[in-house]
Amino acid sequence: VVVGDRSGYLYALQLSDGSPVPGWPVVDGVPIDSTPSVTPSGPGPLDDVFVGGGDAGDPGIGGYQARGPDGRLLWSADLPNPPEDPAPVYGVQASITVATLQGRPGVFAGSLGQEAGAFDARTGSSLTGWPFFTADSDFSTAAVADLYGAGSQDLVLGGASTAGSALGQDYPNGGHLRILSDRGALICHNDLNQEVDSSPAVGAFLPGGATGIVMGTGSYWSGASDTDTLSAFDTGCGRVWTDRLDGATSSSPALADVEGNGVLQVVEGTDSGTGGSVWVLNASDGSVLWHAPVTGEVIGSVVTADLSGAGYQDLLVPTTLGTDVFDGRTGARIAVLTQGGYQNAPLVTVDPNGTVGITIAGYNGANVGVMFHYEIPGSNGARAVGPGSWPMFHHDPQLTGVAPTAPP
Repeated sequence: VVVGDRSGYLYALQLSDGSPVPGWPVVDGVPIDSTPSVTPSGPGPLDDVFVGGGDAGDPGIGGYQARGPDGRLLWSADLPNPPEDPAPVYGVQASITVATLQGRPGVFAGSLGQEAGAFDARTGSSLTGWPFFTADSDFSTAAVADLYGAGSQDLVLGGASTAGSALGQDYPNGGHLRILSDRGALICHNDLNQEVDSSPAVGAFLPGGATGIVMGTGSYWSGASDTDTLSAFDTGCGRVWTDRLDGATSSSPALADVEGNGVLQVVEGTDSGTGGSVWVLNASDGSVLWHAPVTGEVIGSVVTADLSGAGYQDLLVPTTLGTDVFDGRTGARIAVLTQGGYQNAPLVTVDPNGTVGITIAGYNGANVGVMFHYEIPGSNGARAVGPGSWPMFHHDPQLTGVAPTAPP
């Protein structure tokens, strides 16, 4: 499991016992809000790690970086902003998408500046046609799919927009859905009146099995009609349906078969400012199947897995006060895994001992970073219990230059 923190540490821990992988942790002092991504980009079978550095609290520093399996820096890059920009920023808060781009291992992410970039995962060199001028910050991690049967990967991403003119184009306050080719060409877009912080989910969920895109928005522009909404789009960027939920939808939606009928549903968490809910919607038309209150605000993303072996997906909902586990079919809350704040997505794995593992990373009431690992005994779905073989790893995210604490 690989995770970063806001003091700039990047950890890699063995799932079997929580011990550090040789060469890790590493530190470069740049805040890491981006969830690390991995892919084998070298000649061997081991994965390299790709992560964005910098966040909205410190956007003037950061960029893209790749590290080898032993933690050594393979390459780093940042994207220039137009010379007319009086306050250029370089941070990358969106997670890095890995995909085959232009026939080679590639990585992509938007930045907090005015550009989005795609790079050769092996060398860090910019791919042909990139960067793409976004005109504003991007917090949305891109989804990737061959949307048009062309044999190449397309990138689907959200974005922000501030009223003004840039490079001869006028922009309103709000946000965007954009589909880009792997060569950095804009295929289509849909402009919303609220920024899009949510990452899109792509799947064959529209009527007739057509491919659709579903995403939430954000909350920056007060009074915007697209606030608190979840919308589905077709591959031409046309809006198919929109639902208004009970809070901000900056959390990224999941597509999952929670009913066990072979049909995808949409799962979304919300943030009302004081609490939140989890919603399950019919993906083809947006009708509500069920929704339920959760322990806290949902800022991170819901993850789904068949935790019981019953043939349908259950929900892991990270909140600011704990991680809730719901039965996907009935909507019953099964458990709350560890009080604390969790603003990313849980990790579900097949553990080295063969059981289903759940890893969550966040912070406790003292603003100290924590990680917990749970296992489902026998993986028979009786209940998710823990902590497991390595209960906690922690490091104070406010102390830079201090050696990380070893797992207890």
